This record gives sequence, structure tokens and C-alpha cells, in this order.
Amino acid sequence: MKSINTQSISIPITQSSSNSRYTIGKLYGSGHMAVILSNMDTNDQHEWDVIIDDILSEGYMILTYDYFQHADDQSKTLEDAISFVCDSGVKKVILIGASRGGVASIKVAARHVNNDCIVGVVALSAPIEYEGTVFYSKNELSRIKIPKLLINSENDDGANDTRKMFELFDNPKEILFYPGHAHGTELFGKERESIIKKLQEFTAAAFEAFD
Repeated sequence: MKSINTQSISIPITQSSSNSRYTIGKLYGSGHMAVILSNMDTNDQHEWDVIIDDILSEGYMILTYDYFQHADDQSKTLEDAISFVCDSGVKKVILIGASRGGVASIKVAARHVNNDCIVGVVALSAPIEYEGTVFYSKNELSRIKIPKLLINSENDDGANDTRKMFELFDNPKEILFYPGHAHGTELFGKERESIIKKLQEFTAAAFEAFD
């Protein structure tokens, strides 16, 4: 990977009972437009390494981060990550998340329908519900007006949730399915080039639309 403006950072966790709790992350690049990458269940920032250089080439800041603790809903940690980049001068943010990180990204997008900071959301293999927990309602999904991109494999356990979510979304929205069983960032294996191209197109269009 390129060593372009890369720095390790500590993100304050506001939902903690202690004011001195932080989670770790990495900032790549700089600028007023940022892409925030949210991990799947493995909570491994390095799973995004294979796409970071290609997104950096578009001139955006990128943030990866760890979840503070294990939880089904990581949207509050993502809120803290957004606050961190906005406090550093970022004006526009696109959220990209895989599996649990996709859930967090969609929940935050639904929560911020009147916030023009978040201009696009991408979810890889994000479910609607898991083990009896429903993450968002039909109304929450339908009120997300920013551009939305759903990506999954045809035989992923959550493929039907991806299809249902796409139906519940209003435009603008896109959906991509790939052959196989790959889940979340596992899709970057055989499908890396195709997904990177789509992410580059999506981020460029979303940032330009709200410029």
C-alpha cells in the first residue's frame, strides 16, 4: 500500500460511561470529502486494504476504525467516527460497510435524513435482521434519500435481505449481485476489480451531486 498521508488515530467513544475511552483507527489521505469504512464481524481494518489505494487515487480521505466492543449495533461507534472526521474539517462523507458495518452504515444514514454531511451509503452483505433482531424498519429504509448501493453474492445467507432492502429503498439506489457465497469483504477476492470500479463511480457521483 502507498504511504500517502497515513496516520494512526484515537477516536473518542462518547457512548462509553468513561470520558477517557477511545477506539483506534487509521486516516489515509486528506481533504474535505471522506469515505468511512466500517468492519464486518471480524472487526479487522486490514480487510479493507485491498481497495484503499484505489479509493485514495480519487483524492478522498479514508477512515478505517475498530469497534470499541462487541455489539450487534455498531452505529453509535460509527457516529463517533463521523464526528471525528467532521471535526477535522471534512464536509461530505460516504459510508461503506460490510455485514455488521453495513448495518451500522444504513442505520446512521436513516438517522441522518436531514444531515447533508452524509451523501451516500454502500452496504456489502448487510442483513435486515439477524437471530431475531430487526435492525431497521420499513419506514427507516424508505426515508433514506441519498444514493444507496447494495452489494452481495447470490448465495450469501443474507441475499434475500439484500433484495428486500433494495425494494424498500426509494431512488436513487443500485444493487449488484455476484456468483458464489462470499460475504462482506470476502467479495474483494474474485470480484475486486469490478467492485472497485463501481465504488469509484458511486463515490464520484455521490460527492459531485452534493458538491
